[in-house]
Amino acid sequence: MSKITKAVSLAGLLKPEAINLNLQQGQKTAALRAVASLLLQNKSVTNFDAFFHEILERERISNTALGHDVAIPHARTEQCTEILIAIGRNMEGINFESRENGPVRLIFLIGTPKQMVTEYLRVVGNLARLLRRDDIRQQLLHAADNASFIRIIAEAETVIS
Repeated sequence: MSKITKAVSLAGLLKPEAINLNLQQGQKTAALRAVASLLLQNKSVTNFDAFFHEILERERISNTALGHDVAIPHARTEQCTEILIAIGRNMEGINFESRENGPVRLIFLIGTPKQMVTEYLRVVGNLARLLRRDDIRQQLLHAADNASFIRIIAEAETVIS
């Protein structure tokens, strides 16, 4: 069990090159494209256009804005060979087209191979649990750089696991 938990450590999945702390896009689709594009050069994405299309399709089915400044767009897809996370932060807020949840300032975009159901559920669940905490969200909103952002997640993860 601990081997699986370690394999889906959130901090372990985060890569500095897949984090944009100065996202400029203020509209949902443009912001999603900008965040997803952080994975464009990732060799684990086999077909970027198909991957992005699946993210948008999932979003059409159900808005992934959770409230409290956060959205977790995600897709289980054949277009990823491993679990991937890309992050965008827009301090002005993104119109995520969610009446009840207001603007989004943190986007955690997740792509997971279809067959990794348990790991996918664990990653999304752990991330949602972390982001429910006001103190962690505030730290992430004020992280100075990508390394600090990842360190905040790593430290918070050790508390909840």
